[in-house]
Amino acid sequence: MEKLILHCPMNISRAFSGLISEFIQREYPGSEFEVYDEPHRLGSEDSLLSSVREDRPPALYIGHATDFGRLSAPEITAAFDTIPGLPLAESLQKLGFKHEQAYFHPFTIIPFGVIYNKELAGEKRPVSWQDFQDPVYSGKIRIPDRQRTISRVLVGTMKTLYPDSYEKFVTNCVFQGSPIEVVNAVDQGEYHYGMVNIAFSRFSRLNNTAIMWIKEGSFCMPLVIAVGKGKGELVGKIVDYILSPTVQEFFTLQGFIPAVSGEIPDVLQKDDLHLIWKGWDEFLKATALEQ
Repeated sequence: MEKLILHCPMNISRAFSGLISEFIQREYPGSEFEVYDEPHRLGSEDSLLSSVREDRPPALYIGHATDFGRLSAPEITAAFDTIPGLPLAESLQKLGFKHEQAYFHPFTIIPFGVIYNKELAGEKRPVSWQDFQDPVYSGKIRIPDRQRTISRVLVGTMKTLYPDSYEKFVTNCVFQGSPIEVVNAVDQGEYHYGMVNIAFSRFSRLNNTAIMWIKEGSFCMPLVIAVGKGKGELVGKIVDYILSPTVQEFFTLQGFIPAVSGEIPDVLQKDDLHLIWKGWDEFLKATALEQ
């Protein structure tokens, strides 16, 4: 049985898994693929790590790039083939999203940002990420549970940008619940600000929230594909499908940036969205530390 591990954000996991499963049934009739859609389980080790360290890596990994920050370089090279030459928008290549060793490849980029309660935040709001370190915001910022991927990215990136003072930001934040619970809490007036995948702002039921654009740009996280050692020919059609217009458009509709075109989705409401990206080494190091 060949395993495909999907470890994606919960707001796309079920639908994306369905797309992949239907494609396999259609294009690989009678195949022995097992699509393992991994739910987020706080306090448990990701399946990618355990499968690699038990010498049974998946034929294809589809999901959070952060998982690779917890694997050593020798573990990655032993478990995965390089996959150079896959399509990636020139705009994203210029930012450094192309992995130099090509052991994994981004297929979409998820922007993270700030939502605020329109009644509580008032006119004078933070304009810089550094502003959130001010004690005046203590207890007013809601972020998902510390172990969740988004929180690891937020804290890790803040640490990269402000290594000497980022702990002030951490002290000001309340880490609790899922991203949708963060949106609900800000929407209901329990917190002034929330930090989530920007697309989650659409789930504001009471319409009390809005997106706040920070002058330096938006933190972000790539989702990647990685091909198991010797499995390139086997999973090649699946890789092509993930990078096809059909699936790339699916990500656009979710408010993610499709890697092939690099176009900013309309739902983000900002044509000149700037992504804060310091390169793969910094990203993997920062998010691996924030577990």
